[in-house]
Amino acid sequence: MGRVKAMVMELEERFAEKALDIVEECETWHQFATNMENHMDMVDHMGLDNVMDMLAEIWAEHQETAGKEAYGNMEVDGGGV
Repeated sequence: MGRVKAMVMELEERFAEKALDIVEECETWHQFATNMENHMDMVDHMGLDNVMDMLAEIWAEHQETAGKEAYGNMEVDGGGV
């Protein structure tokens, strides 16, 4: 793998790690996205759509985990007949 490609992948990984740290402190998507604005220079080589997709995935995983923790992995019955 080329040096530049390795450096780019390292920056993306560091950005994702930073997002994982920050998402724990946020109560809303807006707060999370706003807090991540200060770190966007780490991925300025990526298109904004790709960065936002990455952040949305991290947010969704965080929300899913928080929901499972809050409700104890409870399954909802479909309420059949």
